[in-house]
Amino acid sequence: MCERKLMIKSFTIITLIGFVTFFTTGVLANNLSGINQLKSYLLEKQFITAYQYSESLTDELAGELEFDFLAGVAAFGAGKYQQAVFAFERVVILNPTSLDGRYYLALSYLKVDNLHASILEFERVITIESIPPEFKSKAEIQLNLINKILADRNSSWSHEIALKIGSDSNVNSGSSQDEILLADGTLIPLFDSSKGLADNTYSAHYRGNYSFAINQFQRLLADFSVKEERYFEHSEYNRQQVNLSLRYEHKLLNLASWSIGLTTSPMRFSGERYRTQNALSLGWQQPINKTNLFGLNASVADINYFVFEQLDLDRYQLGAFYRINTQYRHTFLLSWYQDENKKGLTHNNRTATGASYIISYPIANHFLVSGRLRYEQQNYQAPNPVFDAYSDSSQAVLSTELVYSGFDKQRLHLKLNYQDKKIESDLAAMKIYEYDRLEISFTWKYVL
Repeated sequence: MCERKLMIKSFTIITLIGFVTFFTTGVLANNLSGINQLKSYLLEKQFITAYQYSESLTDELAGELEFDFLAGVAAFGAGKYQQAVFAFERVVILNPTSLDGRYYLALSYLKVDNLHASILEFERVITIESIPPEFKSKAEIQLNLINKILADRNSSWSHEIALKIGSDSNVNSGSSQDEILLADGTLIPLFDSSKGLADNTYSAHYRGNYSFAINQFQRLLADFSVKEERYFEHSEYNRQQVNLSLRYEHKLLNLASWSIGLTTSPMRFSGERYRTQNALSLGWQQPINKTNLFGLNASVADINYFVFEQLDLDRYQLGAFYRINTQYRHTFLLSWYQDENKKGLTHNNRTATGASYIISYPIANHFLVSGRLRYEQQNYQAPNPVFDAYSDSSQAVLSTELVYSGFDKQRLHLKLNYQDKKIESDLAAMKIYEYDRLEISFTWKYVL
């Protein structure tokens, strides 16, 4: 897919300035000086300046054949592909046999992902009787590339298998304390199950993804995954999680996209049904330019516990991200969620606000490093009924991962993850809910 895009881009760059010269030679001499200035910007490859200048002339000159073509080239070169479509559509309306006008209209349709319209225009270019052989060859190459892109968008499956082995310093997120001090001065020793337990772990993970293209703008996505995680010494913490999601995605002409999806995630803990989470989600993504992208998402989840029914809750979640894709990929995330206990236990109601920063970058051939820093603040609606104190807390997460991709369809991941949770209450007994955790893991992934 990347090679096809590079070929399309190469043909576009090669022919861009040539079309400006060919189309305008001999016809601009008697036109306004503004059009001559616009042509000058284009020949100097100052596409952004040319586009901005053409916008200032649109009210006066739109509808004139030579101006519409130049304005279309300026918009195309500046990356304003929808505006280029409008300009070249005016060109072919004014001159239906315009070879270069139809060629660039086809390319502009391709850029806004209107592939069927692009195919139609390239087919019209090829059938023009006066078309030069080399020009016809270029149009046929573009047409073949687009047909391959459409073929790639047919319904398809992808699969991923992952095997992981690692070490976890706190498999149960237990306290680092051996005893707690009550408000009256009484010392109470903690059970082993309440204290942090270290263990080695291994897991197997399968994920399958199915994509069904309704058309070039719409598709349905189905995702299924199952993960089995086990511990060498503390089998009571073995867990199995299944995830099934269905999502509808719709791309818009401005390259933005929105989606709506349903997810169900049952979990088994120590061989028994533990929890199921069902969620409805909405998402939006909008590219700003070739390197910057932002998105918004919202979800409503119903979380039910089979053993501890008093923990059942509804979760309302909002998120936003901003991504910069250069040699280094930077991602900034903001999140907010609110839990409401279904049984009226207000001490379990909480609001959490978090922020994350993720960076990934190549360090050598086939090696990629990523790092993540996250901070989250949790506030509770009512005090803990056992200690009559609020469980408000903060949590910091720091992780780094090294990925090697030198094998065909295989990836090797070495990951280090550290978590630290602090309770804000001054009551010594509340420190039972504090913990720190260090995880080190090695994962092999095979992708089909």
